[in-house]
Amino acid sequence: MKSESVILVAVLGLALGLALTATAADTVSSQFRVQGTVVPAGAGRTTAPGLVLDQIVAQPEAFGAAAGESGTVLHGWRFPPAVERLYRFALAAGWNLKGAPSTSDQTMGFIFTGAAGAPIKIGHIQYPAPDGSLVEADDTDPVLGLQAFWVFSYWGGTSRPFATPDALQPGDGTDWQDLLRPGWNLFSPPYMVTVPARGRIAVAWRWDPATTAYVVVAPGEVLRPLEGYWVYVLDPE
Repeated sequence: MKSESVILVAVLGLALGLALTATAADTVSSQFRVQGTVVPAGAGRTTAPGLVLDQIVAQPEAFGAAAGESGTVLHGWRFPPAVERLYRFALAAGWNLKGAPSTSDQTMGFIFTGAAGAPIKIGHIQYPAPDGSLVEADDTDPVLGLQAFWVFSYWGGTSRPFATPDALQPGDGTDWQDLLRPGWNLFSPPYMVTVPARGRIAVAWRWDPATTAYVVVAPGEVLRPLEGYWVYVLDPE
């Protein structure tokens, strides 16, 4: 009985050593088929009772190449250069001042629907017009980027996720202040930005639904994506 246990341990140890090394024979076309004694997850499947897991992993790149000529896979997972960023609006009861980093990939009617399938807003969202009035947008339209809008919710709620494929990112070469015109702007930033202590931005205000009042955003504080702000920009000298 003891000798059988020793043999079993030796066999399992050999299987473990072999399973953790993937050679060229363990690859399939442009993908690695990695064999290893790892816990099955996702699309992985066990091919023997707890010994070997066949798992297709993505095309290897820089850190996913083989180690020299041994064929041992150092890293099989490929991370795309850009990951799509998803957003959700969080509405409070009452009027909300919101915005989007860029034009949404979904319509307003789709976005402002809660988990139960019922709308989380009442009526249409309202954008500012050049003459200072508000214009209602249709639910079949996307949410426009960089423009803040008013939206009313009776109970509040969380919207469905959406993406903004063309949103600016820090380091793209565009100063967020260049997106604003002299005077008042009802603005929503493309990413988190800091109100400068000096410069063209004279003052910024946010809306607080809880107190139904405007609150000043002091220099050094941030303007956040998905939120709307009144921002006053000075004329250039």
